Amino acid sequence: MDNPIRIEFVRVAMRDGVELLAKITRPDVAGRFPGIMEYNPYRRLRKPLPDSHDEYPPAVPYLAERGYAVVQFDVRGTANSGGFTTQIYSPEERQDAFEMVEWIAAQPWCSGDVGMIGKSYSAVVQWQVAVQDPPALKAIIVRSANDDVYTEWVYPGGCLRPYMFDTYSPLMNAYNLAPPDPDVVGDEWESLWAEHLEKNGPWGIGYLSNPLQGPYWHDQSLAADYRRVRCAVYVIGGWSDCYATALLRAYAQLDCPKKALVGPWSHYYAEEAHAVPGPRIDTRPLYQRWFDFWLKGIDNGVMDEPPVTLFVRDFQPPAVRMPLTEPGRWRNEHEWPIARSQATEFFPSVDGQLAEQPSPDPGHLSLEHRPGSGLSSGIHWGGGILPWGMPVDQRLDDAHSLLFATSPLAGDLEITGDPVAVLFVSSTAEVAYFRVRLIDVAPDGTSKLVRYGGLNATHRDSHSDPRPLVPGTVYEINVPLKTVSYVFPAGHRLLVAISTADFQNAWPTGKSGTHTIHLGGETPSKITLPVVPDPSAPAPAPEFVELPPADPEALMAPPVYEVIEDQAAGTARVRLGIDSQDGNDTLSLQSTFTVSNREPANAVLDARAVYTVRRDGLEVVVRADESTTSDSECFRHEVSVEITRDGEPAWEKNWTVSVPRQWS
Repeated sequence: MDNPIRIEFVRVAMRDGVELLAKITRPDVAGRFPGIMEYNPYRRLRKPLPDSHDEYPPAVPYLAERGYAVVQFDVRGTANSGGFTTQIYSPEERQDAFEMVEWIAAQPWCSGDVGMIGKSYSAVVQWQVAVQDPPALKAIIVRSANDDVYTEWVYPGGCLRPYMFDTYSPLMNAYNLAPPDPDVVGDEWESLWAEHLEKNGPWGIGYLSNPLQGPYWHDQSLAADYRRVRCAVYVIGGWSDCYATALLRAYAQLDCPKKALVGPWSHYYAEEAHAVPGPRIDTRPLYQRWFDFWLKGIDNGVMDEPPVTLFVRDFQPPAVRMPLTEPGRWRNEHEWPIARSQATEFFPSVDGQLAEQPSPDPGHLSLEHRPGSGLSSGIHWGGGILPWGMPVDQRLDDAHSLLFATSPLAGDLEITGDPVAVLFVSSTAEVAYFRVRLIDVAPDGTSKLVRYGGLNATHRDSHSDPRPLVPGTVYEINVPLKTVSYVFPAGHRLLVAISTADFQNAWPTGKSGTHTIHLGGETPSKITLPVVPDPSAPAPAPEFVELPPADPEALMAPPVYEVIEDQAAGTARVRLGIDSQDGNDTLSLQSTFTVSNREPANAVLDARAVYTVRRDGLEVVVRADESTTSDSECFRHEVSVEITRDGEPAWEKNWTVSVPRQWS
């Protein structure tokens, strides 16, 4: 029988005296229970709602009713916690988390064993805690996390990700300078707010000031050494999210008890009412079984089952809005990477064919660098406009891409694993970006993006020590594509498209030039695909609690999402905007990113976040404006924050940073 639960707020003192606001949701009965920890900076710790099942994450009341004490806290310097913050994932924050694990384990209502759960920020920090190996931490559930903050989040392929400044940075400026919640903190809210206003700083300064891989990013990332993790790990992700690649790579590298699940979903818990695309399942029973085994010692057979579960996707025409459901099937696997996978090479040729044998004769094809390439790509990594901004028909970008296609397939072809393109390239410029798209072309010509990857070729050997290209010199570069599980149907064609930019997802490189792909002979550029045949002895099919498709009424309202190519001005522009409400609080995000096809170095990203907090007798409006620009010499980031209280000016401050452009 489910236990009644109780919810309380406490302040927990850290080593330096800073007090973190923690919310404890636990059984309202006598006893000692395993602890589950979750934390983030996103202002989600509120007074209990009349129906506790409305809490976030959805698993919180579920686990508490089933014998767990769930402890959530606000990162120091954010929301309702004391202290201050000037960067994401600070050393102080990571140490706080270690101390909180031990604090939970020592409480009279705790059995002494602790787990962690969480998505996105709350998932990345699980790696940061696990590598510290606190004695009480026994098991974690990592839902949607990168394993390398540099390559998988801020600088994929060695190019700055616009999302960091069109959405995330202004959002966190507004959040981190808004007042604590008086309903939670009480009379102390003004003194805590004063400390945040005095000492908090924009996180975007750290992103821009560290353009190369190094200690700043290594200290935040699991990938620096996977062997540090000793607790049991369950990684869960979705193909429509941005982290399936990192999660499955982490799974393959970890040397600890582990399981993996990748469904079709985007950046949602699968049980959320607005989780798309489906099929939706209730993952909460999976969480409980995992924690019951590792924290309660219940021998429920969870570790006797196949360790990897995948949703294998089928073709569906592309659309700008994420569909409610995707076609495909669930399958269990005994390992990752899949042992029966066959690395199959396809070679592009000068006649536009994609063949299984390279041409014996050397050849080459060239295209001019076009910073505005990527009109059709969508904001495939997600962000503030989900479930919108998905890739559309890829033919929009054909004119500025090199295209190589197979003949129509004689039978279905499953690709499950890690595709990689090996390209022999040269350029007339010292800096060049190469983007590779794997596309499914239907018989009617519909062109669906399946997976992609990109690389700034100056980062060909290292993300910490980029080296300029010598114009005219041929280089071999490896461009990994995102991990995939997809079936190309019979009669469809595989298409590989190569272009010089992906402006919605990678800040364009800043040098004009002609980029060349060398083909055949001694420079056999190729793409290697993990072709997976049907298993000779299939693993038992997974069993899930299935849920109905997402309610269309629960989905986010259509945002502003405009992608415009201005022929007269020679620019490409993407404009984003969305308004949302959470209780009495409202948030508005607006941004415009403009790149120049004539002057590649020049790009401008202007963004604004307006966050309004309303409580009885109080209205605080935080307006955070940002301008992030580049030219041939540097990147520049300007931040301005203005706050009004009950309609009157209350506070304002400006920050500016300029960073030399380093082969980008």
